[in-house]
Amino acid sequence: MRCMEQIPMISLLPPVEEMIRAYQNGDESYDGIFFVAVRTTGIVCRPSCPARKPYPQNVEFFATVREALFAGYRPCKRCHPLEIKGQLPEWVAPLVNEIEGNPSLRIQDGDLRARGVDPARVRRFFIKRYGMTFQAYCRARRLGVAFEAIREGATLDHVVFEHGYESHSGFREAFKRMFGQAPGQSREGQCIYTAWLESPIGPLIAGASDEGVCLLETKWKGKGLRV
Repeated sequence: MRCMEQIPMISLLPPVEEMIRAYQNGDESYDGIFFVAVRTTGIVCRPSCPARKPYPQNVEFFATVREALFAGYRPCKRCHPLEIKGQLPEWVAPLVNEIEGNPSLRIQDGDLRARGVDPARVRRFFIKRYGMTFQAYCRARRLGVAFEAIREGATLDHVVFEHGYESHSGFREAFKRMFGQAPGQSREGQCIYTAWLESPIGPLIAGASDEGVCLLETKWKGKGLRV
């Protein structure tokens, strides 16, 4: 399933064997270099997470928390991968906790002001910390939870209204814009994750599924090239 949101430029991840070893050993020196997502629980962790380690075949790796959120994972409550240096600023921590406790919640600028928080400050913080606006963060969490529910067999009616959408058409449009396909296709469909990478010929976008790389695309002298 391809994420249609633009993903910022990232560097290549360390070799898989190295990441598995670092995660199994709880190596704090790898925190921030990559993040571990556990397929069986649907959570994303730091490499140093103290939680019991799953089998290697049940994890996948991301360069940023943002990518994991867009893939439908939720932050671990033990290692708090959304936090930098182990703690969020006091002024924004309640807001993040509120969203994580209820991803379907819709918070507009007026709601932020009612909570005593400046919307512009929130926007700047989320862009700097997570590479996306606050509204994009909320949308990613809301759709990620909806995606997980659909994959687990929930009916479309339940998902649409449980996650705060007013109509099926609105949900379908948002879902397709985010994931590149209709909600019904996601029940059995294979996920394709995309990321921007640096290469000797310039920036390129790469797409990969569980079976391997399936897309490499860049621009050469103003023309699009696809492999």
